[in-house]
Amino acid sequence: MTLATIQAPHGPVFEFLVLFSVILIGPVVFTRFRLPGLIGLLLGGFAIGPHGLGLIGAGNHTVPELGHLGLLYLMFVAGLELDLLVLRAYGRAAVLLGLLAFSIPFSAGLASGWALGWSLPAMCLLGALLSSHTLITYPTLRNAGFGGHPAVATAVGATVLTDVLALVVLAVVAGTQTGSGSPALIVGEIALGFVVLVVVGLLALPRAVDAFLRQFGGDRVTRYVVIVVALLLMSVLAEVFGIEGIVGAFFAGLALNRLVPNEGPSMERVEFFGAAVFVPVFVVSIGLLLDPAVMLTGETLGLAAIICAAALGGKAAACWLSGRILGFSRPENAAMYVLTVPQAAATLAVTLIGFEIGLFGTHVVNAVLVLILVTIVFAAVLAERVVKWLPSRAGHRPPLGAKVLVVAPVGGPSESAIRAATRLARPDGGHSDVLITCTPQDGRPDSATLRAVEQRLSRHGLDGHVRTDASDVGDALARSLLTADPSVVIVDDPAYNTTPIGVPVLVVRESGSPRVIFDDRDGLAAEIARRLA
Repeated sequence: MTLATIQAPHGPVFEFLVLFSVILIGPVVFTRFRLPGLIGLLLGGFAIGPHGLGLIGAGNHTVPELGHLGLLYLMFVAGLELDLLVLRAYGRAAVLLGLLAFSIPFSAGLASGWALGWSLPAMCLLGALLSSHTLITYPTLRNAGFGGHPAVATAVGATVLTDVLALVVLAVVAGTQTGSGSPALIVGEIALGFVVLVVVGLLALPRAVDAFLRQFGGDRVTRYVVIVVALLLMSVLAEVFGIEGIVGAFFAGLALNRLVPNEGPSMERVEFFGAAVFVPVFVVSIGLLLDPAVMLTGETLGLAAIICAAALGGKAAACWLSGRILGFSRPENAAMYVLTVPQAAATLAVTLIGFEIGLFGTHVVNAVLVLILVTIVFAAVLAERVVKWLPSRAGHRPPLGAKVLVVAPVGGPSESAIRAATRLARPDGGHSDVLITCTPQDGRPDSATLRAVEQRLSRHGLDGHVRTDASDVGDALARSLLTADPSVVIVDDPAYNTTPIGVPVLVVRESGSPRVIFDDRDGLAAEIARRLA
């Protein structure tokens, strides 16, 4: 080997090294300056991109394609983590915000296009891209404990409606401009697509995934791969009918909402891969598109100023008006705003398709990239403040089956205990942890025993952790009430007879109904009996 064979690093391995170095270093550097790490990912993407250091060239397809997968993953997790009980309670609020968050920015886009002298199709596309939004800041509010807040649930639910309406406008305009069909035919195809998504996503897919997980879900890798396959299946199904894949991804999240509990081990794996890989890659891929040479021209900046004013003002008006009608406070209005103002997913789709069919020029594309950068940075900074403004929901009582704890002897829980846990947890989309107690005389259960308990939980359709505690039932339960905060406890020991404070306890018997030990001030005993009947 000679020095002549040494060459500069290149190829996919080097590109992945650069990409993940940005994902690692960008957020760390910016959080040191008390700025959101999201900005570090955006600017890091620009730095390594074709208009920066050129470490990832303009012809690269790997990072953008991974970024598209990250976008699907982001919408999937939003649907997966959505508290359906809260959304059901605030469904009308979500529809109201969705209609206003679409119609007001869409009207602002039409007015701006008319003032610029654009054609009607171009005006409609401008309105469509301004009316859509992407839940970029949702992880910030979720990680702060506000994922189930009414204002947050309202904004997440509204995202479905706004993006769907925006993508319908995109499909109609693109279809009529390219001659692929009449507006009525295109709208009919999209309507049929949504019917298929509802039937498959909300009826067939949950049953199929549930059956598969019961049969093969004892393996953790298998559970995760099944979840990813369901996400991609729904995304492909949406694209078959001319609907953007992000809509199918959101429907996949809704379909698996109750099968993947928010605090269960499967959700931990979903969130881990999303936060570590997929979502950061998506944000970096947006940074690759930034081109200061075009963005900083007078024509682009002037156009960007108009578009930014229409987007920021339109979303602000929609959130303020919705908040007044719904009786939300200013911090809650601000929470809806930081979720609905970022532009990325559908905005990019509308812009790039508009460019391909000749309705948008290069200055419009770069002005939209300025819009994306401004709205994401603005929302990311404001989201950090909103987290401090929103009142704490410490007094919020979780649903009865949100977190079921089964306390069992060294041999593991009985079938009766697991069936009781299933009937309590599944209606609320909750999960069930198993705590195996073992005294020094019993000895600690081996890994094969713990693995067998996990597989039995999976066969019953439960997703949960299996832990051990070297003490008797009473002491183990007392510690768990302080550390795990369960919503209901099932004790697989007929001799247990201690009354705990603040949580219902079911003592499983070999025959007959479980015995309930609880100071039933909230009338939960009747609900427990109904579910177990």
